[in-house]
Amino acid sequence: MKVVLINPPQVFSKSQVAAGVIPPLGLLYLAAALRQSGHVPLIIDSVVEAATNIYRISGSIACRGLEIDEIVARIPKDTGLVGVSNLFSFAFPVVKRLTEQIKRVRPDVGIAVGGAHPSALPLETVSEKSIDFVVISEGEETLTKLLNNLGDHEAYRGIDGLAYKGREGIPCVNQKAEFIEDLDGLPFPARDLVPLEKYYEIGEAHGPTQGRRWTPILSSRGCPYQCTFCTPRLWGRRYRVRSAENVLAEIEECQREYGIREFHFEDENLTIDKRRLMEICNGIIERGLEIRWQTPNGIRASVTDVEMLDLMKESGCCHVTVAPESGSERVLNEIIRKRQDLAKVTRLVRHAHRRGLKTAAYFIMGLPGETRKDVEMSIDYACRLAKAGLDEVVFSNFVALPGSELFDRLLKEGRFHGDWSRLVAMGDISTAESWSEGITSRELKALRRKAYLKFHLVKAFWYPLKAMRSVLNVLRKREELKTERVLITFIKRIGLRTG
Repeated sequence: MKVVLINPPQVFSKSQVAAGVIPPLGLLYLAAALRQSGHVPLIIDSVVEAATNIYRISGSIACRGLEIDEIVARIPKDTGLVGVSNLFSFAFPVVKRLTEQIKRVRPDVGIAVGGAHPSALPLETVSEKSIDFVVISEGEETLTKLLNNLGDHEAYRGIDGLAYKGREGIPCVNQKAEFIEDLDGLPFPARDLVPLEKYYEIGEAHGPTQGRRWTPILSSRGCPYQCTFCTPRLWGRRYRVRSAENVLAEIEECQREYGIREFHFEDENLTIDKRRLMEICNGIIERGLEIRWQTPNGIRASVTDVEMLDLMKESGCCHVTVAPESGSERVLNEIIRKRQDLAKVTRLVRHAHRRGLKTAAYFIMGLPGETRKDVEMSIDYACRLAKAGLDEVVFSNFVALPGSELFDRLLKEGRFHGDWSRLVAMGDISTAESWSEGITSRELKALRRKAYLKFHLVKAFWYPLKAMRSVLNVLRKREELKTERVLITFIKRIGLRTG
């Protein structure tokens, strides 16, 4: 059966620092699994196909990518099912508009939606008239079983992780109960189904690149930690890994088939299993792969030691990201429950700096229960990291993720009523909605500006050569840091209009 998988237009503003144009790894995994099962997948990545096209779908929502009608027109007539990715809740209005238009033009085609948002809210999502199915959590097995039994309502009842409309149109949900244990058994992502050259031309990867051919890569799934701002709905709490041999085989395939030389590990917990990480690093060295790699999604400092960092550097790692989230022990322990040891974060940053590894740190601002004093403590701690050698920092808006403990708290308190556009992109520096009872949105925006200014002043004072190098890199359009990529991208966006 022919299946069309769609990466929808990107909710966009010129001031987003995290609005990348990246191969949709989840869809590539799905396509590979479907192809292995005998189906014929087609991927429409509407962002990369029209990255300079900015338009509005409503008064408050601007998008980047193909127009809705253009996407629908690209769906072949013999398509049996359309799948749409929906990672973020603030993008759901765009997904809803897209599925409504597909259903209007092609009422005979089934429409499935997957990703973090529908996985957290499967009943609410499948209740939409334009959506026939929701694939909950990881979808390789669920989507394959759905396609093999499309039209058989009795069979739907036995498909794990599927939400669907019954014979009478009544929404039904089979909650996710089984996760894939043998990740090595999955085929490698179908990178041949997307136009890789266009991603390189646009140059908006998750991490900084230096003109190399790059790709996102995922070596594990699941997170055993209990952070209240995060949702376990997508991958589950159990940490599952691919073997070092399997990861190395994918790296070699990427080199051989696509000439890729840089890898961006999107794992939530790449360094949690020291033995496996060391095997991957040693394998890269022993096989002479000569790659560069980085961890733009972050590593946990509490499980990353000096021995690991040294071997990571030797095997080609050039940039690591850590996520202290806050400089306030009260926020860490009482609000987000990350149990972060800030002293270990500082030691990791200092050692990475001494070894020549570039480092970035993520912080969250505007959390429920956070005070202005807590935010000031985060700013001060970020500056201490700057003295330790931290190269760059991101101060993100808190975004309430459906399925997270903090989201449930906001619902219980009656502070959120389903207006998904309120959950703005966490990396948008022009907007800041505060969910703190003691900090207004206007104050939060001013605090974020202060945080960035103070961090960069401290960094320039302690490491003036670093600051000068960044200026030269931007002028030469050469990226060593995410910040440099953002500045280069902003310069490119000057001519774009939101209509």
